[in-house]
Amino acid sequence: MKKVLSFIWLTALFTVALDIYAQSGENLKKLRGMSLDRIYEKTAGLEPRQEEDNDLNVNDSLFRLFDVDINLALGKISFDMTWGDPVKNPRIRRDRASNLFGPVRHNADGSIRWHRGFDYYAPEGTAVYSVGNGVVSLIQNHPDFGKCVLVTHKRPSRTYYSFYAHLSSIVVEYGEEVKKGTQLGESGTTGNAYNLSGEDEHLHFEYRTSPRHGDRKQADPNAIVKTRFYSVDPENEWQSNVGVRKKKL
Repeated sequence: MKKVLSFIWLTALFTVALDIYAQSGENLKKLRGMSLDRIYEKTAGLEPRQEEDNDLNVNDSLFRLFDVDINLALGKISFDMTWGDPVKNPRIRRDRASNLFGPVRHNADGSIRWHRGFDYYAPEGTAVYSVGNGVVSLIQNHPDFGKCVLVTHKRPSRTYYSFYAHLSSIVVEYGEEVKKGTQLGESGTTGNAYNLSGEDEHLHFEYRTSPRHGDRKQADPNAIVKTRFYSVDPENEWQSNVGVRKKKL
């Protein structure tokens, strides 16, 4: 009887996974235009507000299905508080401020949406490096993020998480300790970046204050990268028309 129940449970779980993949396949074009973050909207006289948790879309389902708990016992505290860059000679994709972090993009109806990290221009095969000392806490092949790696950086006062997505290959292993500048893999066009080419090939990089995808607790990557990027006109509503400036520490 237990074996039968186990089989039924596994079958149900597999069916749910297939159903979500089917939704993703049928709505691929739609998903490519969707942000990985929740949509923020502006209302007269109010600060942008986040959409309700119970208003889920296909991407939310994918996030929840592929979310995992990170083993916080992994790794040791590093007293090196310096940071590097995830790619050599860093440059933002198309030099557009809409590929920075924050409320820099728009939905089809013109409403503002957030981008949760930096998109670094990175032709397929570009070496990708850890931005700091830490431990590899996640290696995954995610429908949206593609091949991705998360590194936990323990510091005396707090813990940081760096996340690297759309990779073509990964050269580290789960639980492996890495140093600032350790190669994690190579950039690619996996996940929802599968149809990008040329100037749009990129590494999606995030600085997280929580490791889980579904928590959506990303912060400005300028906090943990050596080369910082800013919009040249942060007050402009249409950041896709705005360039970027950089500042090396």
